[in-house]
Amino acid sequence: MSMIYRDECSDLGLPEPKIGEKQIHYVIRAMLNGHRLDTRMCRYIGIGNLHSLVSALTKLKLSFSLKHETVACPKTKKVLSHPVDVIWMTPEQIEDYWSKKKA
Repeated sequence: MSMIYRDECSDLGLPEPKIGEKQIHYVIRAMLNGHRLDTRMCRYIGIGNLHSLVSALTKLKLSFSLKHETVACPKTKKVLSHPVDVIWMTPEQIEDYWSKKKA
């Protein structure tokens, strides 16, 4: 478990990480709060390997959306040419998550 950087999360308008929170739990919580995450954002906040978390989320059978897009680097503000993973949950996927959680 590596540390998620609180200040960088705040810079990007993401939720504040909880003490000792695992990266996968942070990613789920951020998506449940309506945030889109991408590889470059995740590296900026201390999550070095989003595609590994995507794999773990898939194994957990979590319903989420995945797309490959070119995005701006939060540090340099430049859009780099290589597409990266972008993940989020639609309102329907969030509703589905909570209904399964209650069951």
